Amino acid sequence: MPTPLPPDATVVFNGEFRPAADARYALEERGVLFADGVYEVVRYDRGRPFAMQPHLDRLAHSLDGIGLNGVDVEAFHAWSDALMQRNHLTDAKVYWQVTRGDAGPRDFFMPPPEDQHANCVVMAYPAAPVARGSVPTPGGGLIVEDCRWTKCWIKSLMLQPASMAKTAAKNAGCVEAIFERAKPGTHESHITEGGSTNVFIVRDGELHTHPNDGWILGGITRDVIVQSARDDLGLTVREACFTAEELFAADEVFVCSTTQLNPLVTVNQRRIGDGQPGKTTLQLRRSYLERVLAD
Repeated sequence: MPTPLPPDATVVFNGEFRPAADARYALEERGVLFADGVYEVVRYDRGRPFAMQPHLDRLAHSLDGIGLNGVDVEAFHAWSDALMQRNHLTDAKVYWQVTRGDAGPRDFFMPPPEDQHANCVVMAYPAAPVARGSVPTPGGGLIVEDCRWTKCWIKSLMLQPASMAKTAAKNAGCVEAIFERAKPGTHESHITEGGSTNVFIVRDGELHTHPNDGWILGGITRDVIVQSARDDLGLTVREACFTAEELFAADEVFVCSTTQLNPLVTVNQRRIGDGQPGKTTLQLRRSYLERVLAD
């Protein structure tokens, strides 16, 4: 289960350190009314962030994608470091959120840039330390229709489709939802990504994952896994679309995000491979953990 924010936690709200109980949004805040904002999650291990610069770069890319300008993205690094110290944390998931702010009466039209006053929030959720010998928890996946908007490369706050998909997966006894969609101009549906993860399959000794072409969120961990597979394990990596049937026929399936790399041993109650975490998945997980610990 996710770790809740401690009741005495300090957070950052627009550059100020405040008790979490004192950080509040206005009722007409556009993030509340329209989910008009973006977010990031950075893993801290032993007091150090993992892949900080890629997260900063992706936040800037998302902000550019929604046309929200004037945010000092680099400040999130300093705020996060300071927040870890103030909350006496060494291991945490640090959540960043930027919304377009309180622009007066509810209106579908975005306010002009001079009337936009972004709200920036940073929260640190305690997390278990990374351990080299940790054993992954295998689980099942559930394929659901990918009914989200097409700008999946923006790490948007519009997470209701993902929330509904992940809840459906949980209710089916699974640990992750797997999105499937037919892109415009095509007749064949493909697997895109998970509800909050990127999806990989292993087939005939090769690693496959959906290309980072805007139809998925380009995961930071995804990029690390792709690099690790090529550099550390010498695997062939194919960034290309694959179908649900190709996933069912795979030797291994796993999902990854900032906080996990876990095998899926069933999908839609169909066994994947021999029904056990695969050799390549476990090798990639060890390699990933070594990179986290060495960063």
